[in-house]
Formats: sequence, structure tokens, C-alpha cells
Amino acid sequence: MIDKMTKMTEVIKMHPDALKVLADFGLNCAECSGAKHESIQQGAINHGIDVNELLKKLNELFS
Repeated sequence: MIDKMTKMTEVIKMHPDALKVLADFGLNCAECSGAKHESIQQGAINHGIDVNELLKKLNELFS
């Protein structure tokens, strides 16, 4: 399960469709060097995204 503190790059490694979900929220993590250091929460805050909605969509990949 992905939580707020999971790093962006970890999410990308966990599921092949994670990049699409992130992109749907306007996050181009594959091209961002900050993805190595940013948690899901930090990325959401930095981009004005509802972290809970993002987490919901990412965790749906595993259900």
C-alpha cells in the first residue's frame, strides 16, 4: 500500500501504470529529478493536488 510518505520513484517502480495515474494529476515524475526525493505528500503539496485523492487512485492500482 502506498502512503503519504512513499517516495515518487518507489511508486513508479511498484506498478507499471503508476506513471499514468501521476500524469493524470499533472505530475510528470518520469522527467523530474525531484521525484527521487519527494514523497507523494510533498509532490501533491508542491503541485496543489489533493493528496488523499491521489493516494486513492494510486492504491486502486493494487486492488
